[in-house]
Amino acid sequence: MPASPAAGAGDTMAASMNAQSLAPARARLEFLDALRGLAAAYVLVYHMLLLPQPGLLAPRWAEKFALNGGTGVTMFFIVSAFSLYYTMPLRLKERSPTASFYLHRFFRIAPLFYFLIAATLVRDAWVFGAKHSLGESGASVAFVFILAPTGPDGFAWVSWTIGVEMLFYAVFPLLYARVKTIGASVALFFASLLLWQLVVMLLDYAVMPDAWKQSILHWSVLRHFPIFAVGIVIYHVFVALPHAQAQSKSSTGTGNALVWAGVFGYAALLQGWLPNVFGDSYYWQGIMFACMFMGLALSPWRLVVNRATRFLGKISYSVYLVHTTVIYFLTPVYHSIYRQFPSLSVCFLLSLATTLALVLPLSYLTYRFVEEPGIRLGKRISRRRAEKAANPRVSMDVG
Repeated sequence: MPASPAAGAGDTMAASMNAQSLAPARARLEFLDALRGLAAAYVLVYHMLLLPQPGLLAPRWAEKFALNGGTGVTMFFIVSAFSLYYTMPLRLKERSPTASFYLHRFFRIAPLFYFLIAATLVRDAWVFGAKHSLGESGASVAFVFILAPTGPDGFAWVSWTIGVEMLFYAVFPLLYARVKTIGASVALFFASLLLWQLVVMLLDYAVMPDAWKQSILHWSVLRHFPIFAVGIVIYHVFVALPHAQAQSKSSTGTGNALVWAGVFGYAALLQGWLPNVFGDSYYWQGIMFACMFMGLALSPWRLVVNRATRFLGKISYSVYLVHTTVIYFLTPVYHSIYRQFPSLSVCFLLSLATTLALVLPLSYLTYRFVEEPGIRLGKRISRRRAEKAANPRVSMDVG
């Protein structure tokens, strides 16, 4: 796990967040699970079309939407920042909030990620005859592979997002201690936008290989930081509206309006209708997904927030890390389907159904037997640390 520049922020945070630390444990938000699940499914559709060689064709009615499925990662980042703020009061009740935060995050992310690293080593040796160096493996284990200028991805496919997330986790306790209002979170959004634009300008004068510049421009955590800031803005808006958490009838109209505004805005973005006011159309994704997010918080549409999407959200981390390997091995099946059926819509939908039929059970297994045990282990270690801190004399006698 990367070293945190906020490692010494625990005392400051505990002292400055008394009001938040007294907040009661909050109920699970079902729309969050639904959004995670739908984001994972959207990324899966995108990779299903692009990863097979040659790539698969989408029917015209789905083409533009499906080929932009990579934007599901944007929703992941927004949900992640919101969720961390929403659950942080639980950490603040403990003696060492910062240490507790890092411990819980590590055991939420690392077990499945390490399992995939091991599986990738086996897969690459067996299928591709490829071996990975100790340094490459170590960079992935330490979650620092995203910092390499030669390339953003660990050798576990699509793991670049994990690298970005872990760097955000590294500074999160400091952000939580400082960014405590709607105004501060909006300021963080624009400050991070300006910082990124400064980086982009400096890269024009930097002397380095062009491949390094392109890697930084596309994958640097600084590029994605404004999206995390959007999630923080949403959190502060959410807690400022008591009716949002109660989901009262009076909020339904506003929620519906926000969802439709987000859907229209995203469609406009796909059509290229929106002005480039942020220097990168990427940030419009954050704005439009924020509208959908807040709309569903106020008015959780059953079409979107239901048992199926909540289940998909529960296993979404496994879906995200598992699906690319499944798609790779299904490539001959996809091509067979596309040869046998004349209708492009039938080919696309049948390929998607085949992919989900394999990815979902496999993802549930990795969730059940890798993710859940890792989460329980993290909780046990956290409880033991708390018990030792509360009874130092007992722990000394046992030692």
